[in-house]
Amino acid sequence: MCVSAFAQAEKPNFSGTWKLNNDKGTRDGPADRVYLETIVQTNTTITVTTKSAGVTNLLDGTFPIKDKPHVEKMGKNYRFTKVSWEGPTLVFEISDKDGKKDTSKFLLYVRESWSLSPDGTVLTKFRRSGAAQKPVVDQKYVFDKQ
Repeated sequence: MCVSAFAQAEKPNFSGTWKLNNDKGTRDGPADRVYLETIVQTNTTITVTTKSAGVTNLLDGTFPIKDKPHVEKMGKNYRFTKVSWEGPTLVFEISDKDGKKDTSKFLLYVRESWSLSPDGTVLTKFRRSGAAQKPVVDQKYVFDKQ
C-alpha cells in the first residue's frame, strides 16, 4: 500500500484549468495578459489547450507520455516530441530537425519541465528554448489552479 501511494505521489496529475500568474514568472507579454491552459492527463497521455489572444502554444495538443519520441513530418522537416517523467516532474522535449537521423541539424529545441506544488494549486514551468542562429532562452512560468 505504501509503495503504491508513494508511486502515485511521485507522478502528480496536472489536470485542470490553470491561469498564468504574470507577477511570478518571466515577463514576456503585457502585464495584464490573460493566459489560460486546460490540461487533461491520463496515465498514458496529456492534452494541453491554451486560450490567450494572439498566442500559439507549441505544446497545444495531445501527447503520449512515454520515453520514446514521436516523429512527425512537417513540410520538409521533422518534429520529434517526447513527454516523459523525471521523478515527479513531467518533461516535454520538442525538436525540429532537417532530417530523421540523430545527426540531423537542429532548427528548434524546446524543453519544458512541469512541477506541481505540494498542495496541487501551483503549476511551475521552466522552459529552455533555442533555435538555429539564436541564443538559448530560459523562462519560468507560474500558473494558479482555477
